[in-house]
Amino acid sequence: MKDWKYITYIALLGGLLILLLLTKNKQYDWTVTFSHEDKNPYGAFAFNELLPTLHNQPIKNSYQTLYELQDSLTQNQNLLIISSSFAPGKEDTEALLKHVNNGGTAFISANYFYGPFADTLGLEISDILFNNAHHAFNNADTASLHFVSPVLDSVFEFRYKKGNIHNYISRADSIPATTLTKNNYYQPVTIKTQFGKGTFLINCTPMIFTNIHLLDSNNHEMASGLLSYLPPRETIWTEYYHLGRFESTTPLRFILVTESLRWAYYLTIVSILLFMIFEAKRKQRIIPILKPLANTSLEFVGTISNLYYQNGDHKNIAEKKIQFFYEHVRTHQNINLQQVDEGKVQFLIRKAGVPEKTVRALVNSIQSIRSKNQITPDELHDLNKLIEHYHTKK
Repeated sequence: MKDWKYITYIALLGGLLILLLLTKNKQYDWTVTFSHEDKNPYGAFAFNELLPTLHNQPIKNSYQTLYELQDSLTQNQNLLIISSSFAPGKEDTEALLKHVNNGGTAFISANYFYGPFADTLGLEISDILFNNAHHAFNNADTASLHFVSPVLDSVFEFRYKKGNIHNYISRADSIPATTLTKNNYYQPVTIKTQFGKGTFLINCTPMIFTNIHLLDSNNHEMASGLLSYLPPRETIWTEYYHLGRFESTTPLRFILVTESLRWAYYLTIVSILLFMIFEAKRKQRIIPILKPLANTSLEFVGTISNLYYQNGDHKNIAEKKIQFFYEHVRTHQNINLQQVDEGKVQFLIRKAGVPEKTVRALVNSIQSIRSKNQITPDELHDLNKLIEHYHTKK
């Protein structure tokens, strides 16, 4: 029944933790993640839900580089990349160009493009806030985008937070490009360009694919319209170029990426640790019983005494007991009884605090024994009783 106490403590702790989690105010994380699992404002959970509904084709999420994906990619697959900036290295760029050249389609949305890829397509991205003074000092909170194609431009404009769509494609002159969407200054923000047998779709306003904009008004139609340029086939969405190797490689990744399961897992670990701590305090290792060491000195004395007694040398035993008694008196009362007289007897009586009768009986017994060559066992026994009586009367 004692275990119930610790179980109760753990249950109360777990209940308190759950209560705190349920009652705490929801705090939004405004970090730009573009993650398909992130439901915060700048995550892409809503976009991930929208993708499969466009062509009824599967979407595969990945955290691998283009170089790592190249051996598994086929020309019948689309590539999708959404990131704050896109600056792949030489190997990644070669893998991307090879895939598109062989007939694949790549949709890439980023605020800025750098490196070998941008050089190959002759891409340059500019910022309205720096290149358009009128826009920079405009007090409007929103800005708009619209399709160039009249077929897709069923809604005149799509409104967004001004700070989220302030980039435009200022140059793409290495290869012919078609403008798909423009901002309210008629500057291109999405272009389509052929490369070999395939197609590049380049967009410089990735924020329009985040939850905060897709769930606002009819802005999902802008995302749907852009994605309609992708061929109806399987799409590989790699998030490496914004999140890196974000994917957990542990076998527990399903538990760790699900909030409720993750908290349950942590709570279980904490409960087990607390139980182990309480159990370790309550149950100790059995302490073995150790036998006390034998007093060999007393055994030796007993052996010698028995030897003297069996040999009948009672006088020798009595002499040794007398010498021990004299040594005791000399040490404690500072009286030398080797030569006994009346003055020393009186002094011993006063200083030892022993009745006079007891002291005189002991002194007389000692003088009687020391005057004889042999004594009987009874005399030895009487001497021993008198010495013990003297010690008990002090």
